[in-house]
Amino acid sequence: MTKYDYLLQGHENKTFTTPMERDLKLRKFESDKMSDQHADYVDRFPYQNIVGALLYLSINTRPDISYAVGVLARFSKYPTVRACKAVLRVLIYLRGTAERGIRYTGNDLRVYAYSDADWAGDLDTRRSTTGYVVYAAGGPISWQSKLQSTVAVSTMEAEYMAAFGALHEIVWPKGVLSEMNLDYVDPMTLHMDSQSAMALAKNPTHHKRSKHIDIKYHWLREHTYESRTVELEHCATADMVADVLTKALATELHEKHAVNISGFGDV
Repeated sequence: MTKYDYLLQGHENKTFTTPMERDLKLRKFESDKMSDQHADYVDRFPYQNIVGALLYLSINTRPDISYAVGVLARFSKYPTVRACKAVLRVLIYLRGTAERGIRYTGNDLRVYAYSDADWAGDLDTRRSTTGYVVYAAGGPISWQSKLQSTVAVSTMEAEYMAAFGALHEIVWPKGVLSEMNLDYVDPMTLHMDSQSAMALAKNPTHHKRSKHIDIKYHWLREHTYESRTVELEHCATADMVADVLTKALATELHEKHAVNISGFGDV
């Protein structure tokens, strides 16, 4: 028994097939409108301790909870009642999926990645969420679900910024494998579900719809259009495993991506 098991009392028979309610949108200002009863509940709830433990788990072995934990971490300073209940949902989800982890298979050193973005998903800042996962040996070696640092004015820009984040993680293992004189597939593949972002990455010419995009993100072009370090490949949205890192999904889709992202399914 852990020191937080008492929180799940009354929820012994509950099960959740997803770590977060679909389309749940938490707002920070809700903490200013709580009743005295709710405020007392939040004060007694060990929010920061639990979220800290969940962050450790999501970073190391459970990419399927990364989005939910990333959202909940934004409320560590001023938790709300709905945020506390969302934390309990993650715990109940983990209780029912405790056997899950990451699986690596074979000697395949093929390195490839998926990147995705949820445009303007955060209601407080209207920033988008970047999600990417990098694979090697049949399993994920790096993944992230993170709020983007600036507001994207279009879906194309949000997807472009997400691909930039994934590219950082692809280039690094390539250098490591080269130094170790190990064979690997070159160029490495980055799967995206945005045709417009792929076109912008491959097109070396600026146009009026991309002049405002920060210069650093065009590093993507150098590795896709010029040096051919990375090859972009279109992926159907239904098969985009990084989708589970950008938003709360319905049960069927979450289960599909949660299995695949951990290396337990075909990706």
